[in-house]
Amino acid sequence: MDFELTAEQKMFRDTARTFAEQEIIPTLRDNERQEKFDPALIKKMAAKGLLAPHMPQEYGGMGLDYLSAAIIWESLCGASLAVTQAAISGPIQPATNLLDAGNEAQKQKYLPAVCAGELIMSGAVVEPNAGSDSSLIETTAVREGNKWIINGSKIFITNGDIADVVLFIAQTDKTKGLKGLATFLVEKDTPGFSRTPMTGKISWRGGSEGALYFTDMVLPLENQVGETGRALRDALRGIDTARLFLAAGAVGLAQSCLDASIKYARERVQFGKPIGGHQLIQEIIADMATRIEAARWLTYRVADMKSRGIRHIKEMSYAKYFASETALWVATQAVKIHGSYGTFDEYPVGHHYQDAVTATILGGTAQMHQLTIGQQLLEMAAFR
Repeated sequence: MDFELTAEQKMFRDTARTFAEQEIIPTLRDNERQEKFDPALIKKMAAKGLLAPHMPQEYGGMGLDYLSAAIIWESLCGASLAVTQAAISGPIQPATNLLDAGNEAQKQKYLPAVCAGELIMSGAVVEPNAGSDSSLIETTAVREGNKWIINGSKIFITNGDIADVVLFIAQTDKTKGLKGLATFLVEKDTPGFSRTPMTGKISWRGGSEGALYFTDMVLPLENQVGETGRALRDALRGIDTARLFLAAGAVGLAQSCLDASIKYARERVQFGKPIGGHQLIQEIIADMATRIEAARWLTYRVADMKSRGIRHIKEMSYAKYFASETALWVATQAVKIHGSYGTFDEYPVGHHYQDAVTATILGGTAQMHQLTIGQQLLEMAAFR
């Protein structure tokens, strides 16, 4: 196994870092205070080839392998995981889902525009009473002749309040459980479709989330994506890609906290010497760096497996679970090293700490991934 990055991967890493420094960081503090996401970032990322690195070239992506994509995502998230996730979530999850399950007409209609940053796409599964358990989805889709009638709601949807098109899952027959679920596309101006922004969060303040409402919304049959009963299976590649993004993003967040802590520990003088000279500070810095390296290579390994088409259920859970928990631990230590200064948004560690909390929830909680790992290793389901 070659641990050295290619010249192209280094170029994309440096391009992403420069973009983050020039386009995300300068407005980050004010945008977080206002709970505001700037959609203009999406087109700017597309212009630099950073928006849809993993998507096929035939649909406007860069056609890169997943390791190269993970390196880009890690570098962007060194500025802000929440902002990066809002900017590129369309190509990562719903567009990847559409790529796998959609027909050619649906792909041609939406994917090139999504990859070019000209159209914002959201993926909507979560509901007020259905989070990790998709069998509890209550949004209904009732077929009447050549149309579907949709009623229900979705919550915590990335870019839900600003999306041009939403790919969502609804229940066509409650008696069939998961086999009754189907996937649909709806455009923003469709009658019966409304949405509101979700504000007041303690984390992810630079990102974008919305709640969606469907009230007797009528969709033509051609707005269904894939076959009824395959909705969750069709969504798996998009979910898998989102988990890789979150793992890579958590590594980038943690690395930024480490870099800031090293700089601060060198410059902050107490009792006549830099605090970095204290053994306890050096011990924390050493632990931070070691955990980050472990998280990075768990993430890079599963990205490589994903690129090569190797089964990686357990390995993806290793990466997402460990990287997100590492990010939260590292961010916590970074705030402590900065002392009271770390609680102010003048320093990056404060907003990273806030975002790290949400990173442990999105893409499956730590407990969900622990169960996945345990079940894969023991080859048995957990007792209920």
